[in-house]
Amino acid sequence: MKHWIILLLCMIALPSQAAWYKTIGSAAIINNDEEYARQQAIQDALRQAMLKAGASVSSIQQLSNGALTRDDFQIRANSEVRQYQLLDEEIREQRIFVNVRSYIVADRSGCAGGLYAKDISLIRFNWQHKDDGRYGQIYQLDRAVTRALFDRLGQQRQVFVTHSWLDNNLGVDPSKLHQGDSTFAQQIQSLAVQTDSQYLIFGSIVDASLQKPDQGILDNVFPGTWYKNPLRHFTLQLYIYDGLTGQLLDQPFYQTQAQWTFDREAIVDPISQDFWQSSYGMEVTATLNRATEELKGRLQCERPTARIIRVEGLDYHINLGKNNGLKVGDRFRILHKADFTDSYGQEHPLRNEASGVMEVKKVYPENAVIRPLSQYAAGNIQVNDLAELE
Repeated sequence: MKHWIILLLCMIALPSQAAWYKTIGSAAIINNDEEYARQQAIQDALRQAMLKAGASVSSIQQLSNGALTRDDFQIRANSEVRQYQLLDEEIREQRIFVNVRSYIVADRSGCAGGLYAKDISLIRFNWQHKDDGRYGQIYQLDRAVTRALFDRLGQQRQVFVTHSWLDNNLGVDPSKLHQGDSTFAQQIQSLAVQTDSQYLIFGSIVDASLQKPDQGILDNVFPGTWYKNPLRHFTLQLYIYDGLTGQLLDQPFYQTQAQWTFDREAIVDPISQDFWQSSYGMEVTATLNRATEELKGRLQCERPTARIIRVEGLDYHINLGKNNGLKVGDRFRILHKADFTDSYGQEHPLRNEASGVMEVKKVYPENAVIRPLSQYAAGNIQVNDLAELE
């Protein structure tokens, strides 16, 4: 079975490189609708192929019988999927897996920030309605999901240097940021210093409830009847923070569902293989894989920024190093911290760029030494000032 599709994504001609990519996509089969699940799995495989080609993808076009039905593609890199072929498929545990071969023409010019890995830490996700965990007793799902995403990010060494997994929600409440609570931004900045990270990821499990089936005859006779393999929701809200400013950068949202194949009275450990290999666990895995891809696409082109952590004469130590891809000769510009409070008592981050350029002279695994080039007045640089890669 072969499908062919041409997607025109950009009209501007840029330097490009074409190649074939093989990827495996998957999707849960809901209500025995294999065709819909197949199309979802193909989208998943194409999204992975685009990312391999160097694109930044948050969603892909909907397909119906091989035809493009809705253009919902958000992409940074100039790319075209010229062709794709569905090589084979397999169904197991109420999930379809497809092996797709796609021919992609992608812009390979890259981005300056893409050569450097960003320091990142995760705060244990909270659970808005933890009572959702009563079926299966999966009350540790928040810890398991946070740890699983942390491990996946840690495998993307070219993009991320994972520092800490804070196994405590620390009372972090993103709604405070929207309410103008300046202390929340300060809390994020403090956590960034504590974890030595530029970016902090926090999340919330919004829904992990069982879907209530339509009322039927059994419900009228036996209220609370247990239906075999009911659908269970998984809704996750992520928050991406710039730890240097405390500002919210993005808040991607993921919503899915899959069959809960355990018995009503079963006690399921969300860290166990029984959980992760179940239909529901595999759907959670697919969601976390997608989140990892999108976090990678969102942050890989950002220019890394370091903190000045020590001053010794004209030697300035920064908290980026070889693990981040830093090398001797890289150049930085200094940003002085100049936060201010407005007339309403709200604090705002502000950075004043200093004149001149600093150059990396020594590199260590987790830090480096930068020194000013000629004609640079460096006397007012202080600890916690920022150094941004040129």
